[in-house]
Amino acid sequence: MVQSARISCATTATVNSGETTAATASFKYKFGDEGYLLDYHGTKVCYPMYESLPVVERFQATTEDICIASFPKSGSHFMGAVVWMILHDGDPASLLEGGTLGSKIPRLEWAMPGMAAHMLPAYKLSQQAGRRVFLSHLGYDALPESIKTHAKVIYVARNPKDVIVSSNYFFRASPFMQFSGTVQETAQSFQNNTCAFGPFFDHVAGYRRHISDISNLFFVTYEEMLQDLETTVKRIAAFLGKELDEVQISNVMRYCSREQMRDNHTTNLAHLHKSGVMDFNVSPFMRKGIIGDWKNHFSTELDREVNKWIEQEEQRVQQDLKGLHFQYDHELAA
Repeated sequence: MVQSARISCATTATVNSGETTAATASFKYKFGDEGYLLDYHGTKVCYPMYESLPVVERFQATTEDICIASFPKSGSHFMGAVVWMILHDGDPASLLEGGTLGSKIPRLEWAMPGMAAHMLPAYKLSQQAGRRVFLSHLGYDALPESIKTHAKVIYVARNPKDVIVSSNYFFRASPFMQFSGTVQETAQSFQNNTCAFGPFFDHVAGYRRHISDISNLFFVTYEEMLQDLETTVKRIAAFLGKELDEVQISNVMRYCSREQMRDNHTTNLAHLHKSGVMDFNVSPFMRKGIIGDWKNHFSTELDREVNKWIEQEEQRVQQDLKGLHFQYDHELAA
């Protein structure tokens, strides 16, 4: 159980599906502070997300539920759009109309400082009947047991170098984190396990180790999705028990493309900029989303340092990675 002394509940103004404006929220800890991270079943959950954990712990999943899991900045938003359109038979209106993608597929452990328990996505999801689709950045051991045993879980993994770069832009564009560090400083937080929802390799390995023994777990890489979205869509549709024709598959591929999602107000998260939760003048939520952008940001020295860390970590968890080889550039893997 979560230490109750770390949890506080009060009401705050909300924007969309539990999202609050930075202006109305009082952030007690910022990136790097002693109280910024809470170790929860092996996952370092960041403030204020860990304030939701008592409610998350009580969440009961059913066999109708779908959980999209990933380490932050690894493609869960992209996957959410794909899953949503598959579930709605490739209908563009399912993505383009109605609320934002975040309101359709909320993040299980989302919280803002002092958010009342009944406003948390985990609580709201628990009150919904029928199929529920949600995201989570929690590591495998930190997920509620009912999700692992009942829900369908789709995990997206992305190469750590691009994750580091994407994380750096996200950190600097999030005023509440009060972070203005370099890519090197972000890389160091990955290496010393002070990054939110880390350790990175434990997170990936925690899900990967179960791909052969749990039938309700689907594992795919972000790079696979970018390079062959059609095959990925067909595989996910089969995993979810959906049969789509060629037109429906084509619709999913078109409306879930990076270009379409960046221009679509329901998927580009522009409302976070308007509400002050993010500063898109620093970086939009959906930036490049390509394979190999790390090459534009890593110095030779930093690349050597990160490669050493990757090699050590992959050796440490090689049994759990089960043959996973990260792809670091746009060329097709051999």
